[in-house]
Amino acid sequence: MNGIVQDLKHLIAGEVSNASEILTEVSQDFGGIFQKSPQVVVTPQNANDIAQTVKYAAQKELVVSSRAAGHSLGGQSLNQDGIVLNMRNLDKIRDIQKDQLWFKADTGTSWNQVIDACIPDGLVPPVLTNYFGVSVGGTHSAGGIGAASFRYGNQADNCLGVEVVTAEGDILWCSPEENSELFNHVLCGYGQFGIITQVQHKLKVYPSQTRTYLLFYDNLDALLDDKRVLVTEQRVDHLVSFPVPCLQGVSRATGIMQPLIQWFYTLRITVEANSLEAIDDKEILTGLNFYRHIHTEDLGFAQFIEPMIQVDSKDIAHPWMDVFLPASSAKNYIETALKQLPAFLDISKAQMGCFCLVNRNNTMPMFRLPQEEELIIGFGIYPSIPKSQVQPILAELKKLSNLSLEMGGKRYLTCWIDFTIQQWQSQFGDYWPKVNQMKRKYDPKGIFNSGFFDYEQIAPQENQLVENVATKSAIAV
Repeated sequence: MNGIVQDLKHLIAGEVSNASEILTEVSQDFGGIFQKSPQVVVTPQNANDIAQTVKYAAQKELVVSSRAAGHSLGGQSLNQDGIVLNMRNLDKIRDIQKDQLWFKADTGTSWNQVIDACIPDGLVPPVLTNYFGVSVGGTHSAGGIGAASFRYGNQADNCLGVEVVTAEGDILWCSPEENSELFNHVLCGYGQFGIITQVQHKLKVYPSQTRTYLLFYDNLDALLDDKRVLVTEQRVDHLVSFPVPCLQGVSRATGIMQPLIQWFYTLRITVEANSLEAIDDKEILTGLNFYRHIHTEDLGFAQFIEPMIQVDSKDIAHPWMDVFLPASSAKNYIETALKQLPAFLDISKAQMGCFCLVNRNNTMPMFRLPQEEELIIGFGIYPSIPKSQVQPILAELKKLSNLSLEMGGKRYLTCWIDFTIQQWQSQFGDYWPKVNQMKRKYDPKGIFNSGFFDYEQIAPQENQLVENVATKSAIAV
């Protein structure tokens, strides 16, 4: 182990450490479900440090994973017995082009930094997630979805180019025009095909004002129908809804007291405008079938985009799960999930959300959506629980995950994932052979982020390292 540290210190300008406290810091992610221990943590100063580390890892048959904020939820940024690249120091915004509407930043730059730099110039990225403490490299590796994704796709769809370190240690600029195949697979590729070191991303000019409507529903059909209208007619710029449980009493018919819960739904829609006078409430709300209009709120754009969620302690596990469903299957799935959740989760504390995506706006091949319908309904379950409760809750969530696939849905892979090889095939459908082909082409030795994807078509001698490392993963209890 000391040999690896000494070797790398002679090769790179950045820091190399195997100190126990440093290894402990990177042994878990925000999800808090998995625990893996690397041999070494490298904190690179630049892309060349990363390239030299990757070349060394390939020679020594060591696996490499990259992490910045560590906000993966299912161990995607963890590493067993290999090298973790700590990207937090690669956090510079390299350029902001106000006229051409793009910025370029290092992979470890947080979205907070991007927004703070762009807002004073009246600019903002088209899609923002609901937490800005994550890194630009991290969300581009996953997708990055938000309340405006039904209009603009995910964050990776708004990427203009990325700098990538390949498994051979080459540093390449990738875009739709240059090295396009690698561009299309490192985006939403979870570090499987290369390491993103820099990102060029679209910006838009934002209107100065916003108006948000909170609408209350007592009927899921009405909510889903109104979402279709709002999205199809593009009446609004941001849209998200939340299931709201209302305890009506208890039932003792089975001999065990069971809560009687009536579910309601809050829909939050927002319109952007250069002046509030330009917003026509009647035009936005006409024909919608909500039960009650709860509240209307006018905010300046910069205040509106401030995240409202709070991030829990690292001592808490976050077995979060997002599913993408064809609109025709959404009602059945959501009703089933809401019926089952109270049996194993404290629904008064577990957050949930429901959002919309549109197939034509999502172009990245590694970001999988059901293809049969244009409108996609996303449904997310976001519990924050003591780690002692993880295993029984995961067992129940797995049933809901399986159900989503059976109903023609897909999973958002940034969350907790426990797939069989058949479910990986179901997730990617006809594109699954291409995924395996790209892994063989761009990471033939399997050194990148092993133990997450479960490949089936890589030759045994090439995939042996992946299999060995995957078996060492340990689930925290």
